[in-house]
Amino acid sequence: MRRHPILSCLLVLIVLVIGAGAALAVVTRNELSPVQSSPGHKVLFSVSKDESLTQVSAGLQDHKLVRSSLFFKLFAETKGLQHDLKPGKFALDPGMSVQAIVKVLKGPPLSLAFDVTIPDGLRVAQEAQLLQADGLFSAASYLKLVNAPTTFPGITPLAGTPAGAGWEGLAFGDTYQVLPNVTPYQLLERQLRDFETRLGTKVTQGAAGVGLTAYQVVVLASIVSAEAATVSDRGLVAGVFFNRLHAGIPLESDVTVLYAQSLAGDNSTAVNTQFVSPYNTYLNAGLPPGPIDSPGSTAINAVLHPTASDYLYFLALPNGKVEYSVTLAQHNAQIQAAGLG
Repeated sequence: MRRHPILSCLLVLIVLVIGAGAALAVVTRNELSPVQSSPGHKVLFSVSKDESLTQVSAGLQDHKLVRSSLFFKLFAETKGLQHDLKPGKFALDPGMSVQAIVKVLKGPPLSLAFDVTIPDGLRVAQEAQLLQADGLFSAASYLKLVNAPTTFPGITPLAGTPAGAGWEGLAFGDTYQVLPNVTPYQLLERQLRDFETRLGTKVTQGAAGVGLTAYQVVVLASIVSAEAATVSDRGLVAGVFFNRLHAGIPLESDVTVLYAQSLAGDNSTAVNTQFVSPYNTYLNAGLPPGPIDSPGSTAINAVLHPTASDYLYFLALPNGKVEYSVTLAQHNAQIQAAGLG
């Protein structure tokens, strides 16, 4: 008995439609599932005035609170979120379901959040004191966390990070919106994710081009950050350090000695070039074992794109000006002329 060709085509089409529907259902279920399988740490998510649902959905994906901005938007539209969006701050976490996120966003925004500004270029000990002065938590509790190899979901140490290293250098300086009950763990996690979002890819992809590991880029950038303030000087200072590294000359950076002394409880500005420490770049060739502060984007960019020159020396003057020289004799003359000899 011959099957009618039209009936056969219809059967095939029905099978294809059912299969496509099943596949779409699987994809939809996956894309609408929580980013994390268990509750995470709260993130303050901001909705601006007149922001559209499309923009909010994209922001949620950027903050890794939903898997797909498109699928979230389509789901949220079925719940009428586009009509109920309110400007403000909302406490969300990556372990929340999309239903829970929509519910929070349809509710009232938080009114207790406030801004905390951490300048870049600070040592973690300085960050800790700042956060304690702002009334967030004790400096000791923050330092204990930063100086330990604390783990955070989804955050991987940079290539070349020594075993057991803490997070000095990666506690990124920025302005953060926090709740009064924020914990050291929550804030540090946000700082690390901020570094990863802003600079992580750039550092990882650019390190090999300057002959360093990703971790060493941060180490050198932290020294550059402390030695020079302007974009142009940071590029030149980074170039000087690369020239010395390539020539096998110790970096002889005062700021590394000051950091070493601070670890021993000496926070004076008097530099003891004979102070015994692996961070003392007068006594030890190459880079110190870790960062000495948390560098910002300009210091990172300076290391990834150093200014080429023949300079082997620089002198940072008290007025902020930096002078450069090729020979030691020129450098010593500059020191004498500045009255620093």
